[in-house]
Amino acid sequence: MVCKKIELYKAYHKLLQIEADLLKNEDCECQAQDMTLKQVYYLRIIDQKDKVTFSQLAQETCNSKPTITELISKFISMDCVYRERSAEDRRVYYIYLTPKGKLIARAQERMQIRFIDHIRNSLTDAELNQLITLLNKIL
Repeated sequence: MVCKKIELYKAYHKLLQIEADLLKNEDCECQAQDMTLKQVYYLRIIDQKDKVTFSQLAQETCNSKPTITELISKFISMDCVYRERSAEDRRVYYIYLTPKGKLIARAQERMQIRFIDHIRNSLTDAELNQLITLLNKIL
């Protein structure tokens, strides 16, 4: 069992290395070396929404509103997002991505698409179906 655990560990790290290599190759001068994958994930959520409030983002990410407020303040200082007060309800602010924020969010998405393509091109249809079945079982 220990041997299989080590093999799984090594395979997992190979997957992470492929992902890291693809991300390095992403042509984005603003790629966020100082951002965590979780922060990039939050930018992607904001990018996918037309307009999102602090409360909606907190609910979507299972975080508290103060946590999201702190995160958005950091993103604002990094010039990744801006907030805009609602014309209908002055208590509400909407969060939008800046061009830099869009570049970061979309670079991550392009990298993930290339990663999926790499996996798809490395496997037969039967192997791909088996991988999907196994991943769904794990997740």
